[in-house]
Amino acid sequence: MIENGSDSQLFEEVVRPLLAQGVSVRFQARGASMSPAICDGEVVEVIPAVVTALQRDDIVLAKTNHGFRLHRIVFVDHARDRFVTRGDCGQENDPALTGAQILGLAWAKEVQLGRNVVQAKFRGVSGWMLRSAARAQYLATKLLQTA
Repeated sequence: MIENGSDSQLFEEVVRPLLAQGVSVRFQARGASMSPAICDGEVVEVIPAVVTALQRDDIVLAKTNHGFRLHRIVFVDHARDRFVTRGDCGQENDPALTGAQILGLAWAKEVQLGRNVVQAKFRGVSGWMLRSAARAQYLATKLLQTA
């Protein structure tokens, strides 16, 4: 694990070859741009992306001119190999990306339910239910602590 901030070069040296070989990677997300879907410090699993299968609302790991971003696709033009992303908390779109800049697809994140840590997928109803239950549990705990 990389401590005290991000080291983009080391991150890329580890993550890019693994995803290129078809291996999924897990890492701790940093920043609040994707909150509440992905909060600072949450562990996210990214799988290799099939660029031709990417669609609007997918969350992708991309290398941009400003480093690595884990943002949601808001516009897709497969014919022109153009993808536009934005953080869920963002007011403005990120600069357009090409498929070559997209390293992977965010598949799931780890959430705590009771004493168990489980994977909640970003696609499908079951993942949505797990993420919602974990969020409700977190909020209930916070509420009880202040009471």
